[in-house]
Amino acid sequence: MEALLSTPGTHLARGTFNDAVVLPGKWVARFPRRDLADARRRARALVHIARLDLPFAVPEVVEDRLDLPLGQAHVIVSYLPGEQAETASDEAVRDVLDALAAQRPSPELVALLDEPLHHAGGERTAEAITELVFPLLDADERAQASEVLQRFAALPEVTGFVHGDLAPVNLRWHNGKISGVIDWDFACLGDPALDAAAFANYGWPLVHRVRPALYERALTHAAMFPLTGAVSALRQDGDPARFLAWFRRRCALREHPPLG
Repeated sequence: MEALLSTPGTHLARGTFNDAVVLPGKWVARFPRRDLADARRRARALVHIARLDLPFAVPEVVEDRLDLPLGQAHVIVSYLPGEQAETASDEAVRDVLDALAAQRPSPELVALLDEPLHHAGGERTAEAITELVFPLLDADERAQASEVLQRFAALPEVTGFVHGDLAPVNLRWHNGKISGVIDWDFACLGDPALDAAAFANYGWPLVHRVRPALYERALTHAAMFPLTGAVSALRQDGDPARFLAWFRRRCALREHPPLG
């Protein structure tokens, strides 16, 4: 990492699962902090995802050195230019969700994708939240978290190609359109309402307009975000404080998620 950081113009960025050396306009070198097997699988998946017929750019793998030991292992991907946006048009969001919905991943890609919510325990997400997060909550917060988990358990099984983390930080904009999408680590075959929920950062009315049929399921996925974020941080030996604070703000309003 030190050698890459010596490149003029680079800076270090720290994510949930990776440390990254960024050379704006050129490349991003991602160093996984643990779970090398997952990092290798996801890098291979990204190669396939970059070949999909999508109306926006996807980072391409420039160099894969995940064969190295943890701490040295890294993958270099292309840098996607573009800005972040505070607002979004219905058309821009619909274009992204439509493009993802149209994908039929190859068996090779499917074999490399995460299981849904892999970072938070996959099929055991609810159990992981109960085991790891509930002890950090008071009685009323646990009761509200239990209600969220009940809603989540009642979701129907729906499968589509899902990015899994379409937060604004992972979107690149140009001329009012989403020109690029980064960080495909959580890509999976899961509920497309999960991706729709991420766009609630631009307001729930937008989600209702562009995906009315997914709206109720999107609300439940969004209700889970602070809980899955907290359990993911704890599983990484990280600090869940910001996710717990997020959940407690919702508990104070008794709205999961708040719609106001």
